[in-house]
Amino acid sequence: MKVVIIGGVAAGMSAASKLKRLLKDQVEIVVYEKGEEVSYGACGIPFYISDHIRQGSELIARTAEEFAKSGIPVKTGHEVTGVDTGKKTVTVKDLKSGEEFTDEYDKLIIGSGAGVRHFPPFDKEYENLYEIRNVADGTRVKNALLDESPKHVVIVGAGFIGLEVSEACRHYGKHVTVVELADHILPAFDTEVSQALKEELEKNGVAVKTGTKVTELIAEGGKIVKARLEGKNESGEAVVEEIFADLVINSAGIAPATSFIENVEKAKNGAICVNERMETSVEDVYAAGDCSIMRSAITGLYTYAPLGTNANKQGRIIGDILGGVEPKPFKLIGSSALRLFGMDAAKVGISEKEARANGMDFKVNTITGNSYASYYGTEKLNIKLIYDAKTRVVLGAETWGQGIVVPRANYYAIAIYAGLTVDEMGFMDLCYSPPFSGVWDAALIASNTAK
Repeated sequence: MKVVIIGGVAAGMSAASKLKRLLKDQVEIVVYEKGEEVSYGACGIPFYISDHIRQGSELIARTAEEFAKSGIPVKTGHEVTGVDTGKKTVTVKDLKSGEEFTDEYDKLIIGSGAGVRHFPPFDKEYENLYEIRNVADGTRVKNALLDESPKHVVIVGAGFIGLEVSEACRHYGKHVTVVELADHILPAFDTEVSQALKEELEKNGVAVKTGTKVTELIAEGGKIVKARLEGKNESGEAVVEEIFADLVINSAGIAPATSFIENVEKAKNGAICVNERMETSVEDVYAAGDCSIMRSAITGLYTYAPLGTNANKQGRIIGDILGGVEPKPFKLIGSSALRLFGMDAAKVGISEKEARANGMDFKVNTITGNSYASYYGTEKLNIKLIYDAKTRVVLGAETWGQGIVVPRANYYAIAIYAGLTVDEMGFMDLCYSPPFSGVWDAALIASNTAK
């Protein structure tokens, strides 16, 4: 069996590694990767930029050469430009030589990821316009920040990467402005969580402009000097302003890289639709990671969740299936977390606004509790719990504050995965010691006070 894999990062290499371990010499694998790096931790790039991680090489799990030694040849600098699912061939372009050729497959795995969206005015090249999708991008941004001459950084997009990079920029003493088109940062979170994080950013010197759009990049000699913004004031009146921009980072969303294949079912954003076995609508074609979309285990609706955690699990599922092994069950519930300066935040399952948008019959319970025993530490955290009004099954949770924040969200991730009710969660036998919680953990209190 010959398996062609498009994309050599999380999903693709997870599938390749698992499949090779299972079938060894019974399978021929070839990986085509458009970039020059493989198997890297993209989520760690902001921390490499901030110098918390000193070397970009630390983010690379295995090199192409190491994969080749294990029997998995990876051709970097090779872009797949077309797929013929009838003939089972891929068209490949060697980006260095310009040569094009075709290759055959028995099974095709698409792990092509996603790229930064280049909508106007970010559809032109400028000397000081950056984006962050791989380690090399992170190195370019880091080197630019190490230069003392750029003073003003404009970050477009207030998602996870944009916000984490804003903290990295403050580490270098830059004046940082984050511009977000939505009415609050981290649109996936509910507004009270986003507001708390916005206040934390502003407290640490980051200017945040929500409900605002960058309409023009003003350049001189191919270099951006200002950004023109359009937004609204508190009265709803249009406001136009220009701000200094010595360095601009486009982090305003991503687009799945799937244009090379046409006859598979796709979502509106271009992501390839897959089932729980990562099968596409075309036989012998699988997809995983940021280029794919699968159904939420909570709502049953297709949900785009471009995270490395999901990509690695999805790739492994494909490796198991092609290797003849029944994969472990995987439920997509949408778990994510971040740290901004002195505040942590996490979200598992669905938010209140997602529950409302889906017409679900739900209830909400929000508490502020202690991260530790009250006599041990003063840090506080907030827990917002979303649960079914009739069955009382946990549907989602958001946690934010100081101390032990993300682990509390993980408790609820397990509860959602297991289908627990708030009542079952409320008497969960959790570990107790004053450095970790009170006798009644905050997660138990949030569950027990749910009406």
